[in-house]
Amino acid sequence: METATVAVDVQAGDVLCSALAPDDATRLTRATSAALTAGTMVTGIAATAAAADTKVSYYEQPEVAPAQTTGLGAGQPSAVVVDGQGRCARQLPLLEGAFVVGECDAQGNVTVVPKHDFANVLDFGAKGDDQSDDWDAITRAMRSLHPLHPGVVYFPAGYYRIRRPLVVGREQGKIELRGESEHTTTIRFFGAHGPALCISPKSLGHLPTSDALLTGAGRAGVLSAKNRSTVNLRDSPALDMDGAASFSVSCTVRPDVLPGGGGEPVLSSSGRRLNSEAATCAFGIFLGGTTGQVTVTATARLDGVDHVISHPGSFPVGQPLHLSLVWDGTHLDLYAGPPGTVLTPAEPREGQRPRAGAKLTQPVEEGVYLGARSQQRWPEYHDFTRPFTGRIDSVRISDFVIDRDAGTRTFTAPTAKFASDFATNVRPDPVHADQRLVTRILINFDRDVDAFTVGSTWIRRTPDPDPVYVMYQWGGPPVAAALTTVRRLEFQCPSGAGVHGQLSNSSVFSHLRVTAARDGMRLRNNSYLSEVEHLFVSATRLGLTLGGSGLARVNRLQTVGTQYDFVATDVVGVTARDWYIGSHRSVVPLLLTTAAPYGSFHGIGIAISSEATQGHPETWQCAVATSDLHHLVLESSVLETSFLKRTDCPPVRIDNSLLLLGQEPPRPPLEIPTASTFVNCEFRPSASTRANLVFTGRRGPAPVRILGSTTDPVKPWTLPRDENRVSHLGGCVSATDLGQTQWQGGRDWVFALDTTTGRIGARERVAQGCGIAAANPLTLAAVPLAAGASRYRAEVMATDPTGRAATWVVEQGLSNVGGTVTAWAPESRVLDSFGSAEGSVPAGWDPPQIVPLDGNAVVKCSPPGGLTLAFTVKLRATEGLAAS
Repeated sequence: METATVAVDVQAGDVLCSALAPDDATRLTRATSAALTAGTMVTGIAATAAAADTKVSYYEQPEVAPAQTTGLGAGQPSAVVVDGQGRCARQLPLLEGAFVVGECDAQGNVTVVPKHDFANVLDFGAKGDDQSDDWDAITRAMRSLHPLHPGVVYFPAGYYRIRRPLVVGREQGKIELRGESEHTTTIRFFGAHGPALCISPKSLGHLPTSDALLTGAGRAGVLSAKNRSTVNLRDSPALDMDGAASFSVSCTVRPDVLPGGGGEPVLSSSGRRLNSEAATCAFGIFLGGTTGQVTVTATARLDGVDHVISHPGSFPVGQPLHLSLVWDGTHLDLYAGPPGTVLTPAEPREGQRPRAGAKLTQPVEEGVYLGARSQQRWPEYHDFTRPFTGRIDSVRISDFVIDRDAGTRTFTAPTAKFASDFATNVRPDPVHADQRLVTRILINFDRDVDAFTVGSTWIRRTPDPDPVYVMYQWGGPPVAAALTTVRRLEFQCPSGAGVHGQLSNSSVFSHLRVTAARDGMRLRNNSYLSEVEHLFVSATRLGLTLGGSGLARVNRLQTVGTQYDFVATDVVGVTARDWYIGSHRSVVPLLLTTAAPYGSFHGIGIAISSEATQGHPETWQCAVATSDLHHLVLESSVLETSFLKRTDCPPVRIDNSLLLLGQEPPRPPLEIPTASTFVNCEFRPSASTRANLVFTGRRGPAPVRILGSTTDPVKPWTLPRDENRVSHLGGCVSATDLGQTQWQGGRDWVFALDTTTGRIGARERVAQGCGIAAANPLTLAAVPLAAGASRYRAEVMATDPTGRAATWVVEQGLSNVGGTVTAWAPESRVLDSFGSAEGSVPAGWDPPQIVPLDGNAVVKCSPPGGLTLAFTVKLRATEGLAAS
């Protein structure tokens, strides 16, 4: 309790605020409406009466003023505001413009927590000394801001160590977290798994819970087919299990509704990166209901092979079931049955069982989800089937197998939650005596807080486990209207993301560093007009990811050490400028996936370089990968994979360049071609790269346009000779200023296309060329020979130094059968000719010929002996549809 001089008479229970006295900054007055609107803020609650110009004792933050002083009496817990007489009053919901004193309990006791527009974390007890746990002080500073008005939390220079994630849970208003500098102000989240900063509206909370299914402390998680939200356990590196020689996945569930016949997921490690790739599932347990009772199946991927187990039993709806999937290096077993009963293993069918010693295959592009099996949108998720409706309790994923009989492999299903002691969760490895097998994650639903479901992991093999804070990932649209701004801060988080959030409109992240982290920034379910500027990320997995982002702007991005430097899923529109990405660990530096007919990415000055790979294993697959992206535009950018010496690593991979947009049945899906445009870009492929652009999945007829781009510093693309390096299907334009023509190659019109294979059945192609010939013939305007029959028509102009000129229109047919090319006529047919010799071709000038040469159809131009001619050629080819 503090004391201060008051300017007016006050009574016990009066709310006090600064009197704004110029000669005494500590002088207080009664918090009337006039005093508060003059620009002062709430200071505390008077504990005693006092006359003007005398001392008063008062309750300050975070002290509790008792009910007999506040005069509130019993009632609903709520916010406490200043009424018109300067006294405490309950207010629920909180109204715009209210001056908040604090919060009261049901008895009327008021915790003094005034709401301001600025809070210095040092004023709330933060040390910034890299030793103290500053979480409580920073959280109190954030809570001191008015919930509806803009407010700033300020971090002076220092190292702010926290033991649990900071949470911005606003629904409305604007909050800004601001440091002195991203080079001097660091928030360090060590000793636990999870994000350093979580942005999630308070109303979302954590995964819903209800009464436990097993004995022991805690509750049970609630899943529902009507709620696609989930938690991703692989937000923690503890669930990176690729190469595990043994494992067990166990939990207890109670399905309250008969599951659907397709198999509703209980838990799965699943995901997919590009939409045309096969979805993967390292392990999963699923419930079905085709028999009228609950059935259980499971899958595990060992040595890259999927093994499926169907449990022979069936169970009534509403009965708790213990489920375990176990691989001990020899047997892959599935257990299912009520708690307290003896369970026997089910195995894959004979001939489909894994080999002894096989190891788990878990790509980095998978999450581990409760109630979901993801099919795309990694690193976010898109559930393939709905979760089962019911409860899930005591989830444990371990390196070791369950406690069972060594001979029969039977065991009694537990009736209590899994124990959380060291001896149970850290065990000797039976194969390697000097190693230990651990519980990677244990969730008993006993510590759910804020936006998190909290579990434990023993991967550091210490007596005290590390907490794992797994954020509830809301599957619906954004629910908050709060503007979040984070500026001039550094985040360090070895076992999680620097920032993980679900944003609303116009959120801003500026001048930030994320270092010593697993992931940089993961922003999902974002609304419109978010901005990220001046971001540096040094992380081991993800750099910056935008999931479901509408019209985001990302400028000045630099990444170091990440596998995926920038990922956007379900992107509506991203504009980007001035990036430097690509590291020695990169797989795909720029990954863009969507399935919407309006997704776009427009980048200017995007530098993607493999230079850091020198001396490291080559992990790159390409520099840029898109999947179902409607529009991609890159300008003045460098797409470089040339430092990769052994890897066929194309600069660009375009997946599904033909979108399929679902329509109301019975109408078939609408086919929408995509467009990728490269303007003044440098393509620098690796030495063994066969193509600068590679196409996979469904293929549209004209997916790429190239304007003024080069493939090395000296020489531009020469089309169509380098067509395989430009576009599988054509539609490419090269407007380089080198050479004598603006069109440096062909234009294609596709008539018949197999969208599954990308194979062209029929098309028309146009190529141009020009050159000067003296003694020897000149070949120009080459078009690759297509299989089958094709007709070629050339328009040719020739001029000599004296001004004489001639034009010809010639045609020829060529049949290419099994690589043998046959001309339809011994010489090309002249359809028309015209010249400067009174309308005729000058004497001795021979018409050009269309001939096959090195796999191309070319126009052969021959000058008369002793004469120099300049030729300009346009060659048009019509490739016929094969009858078979």
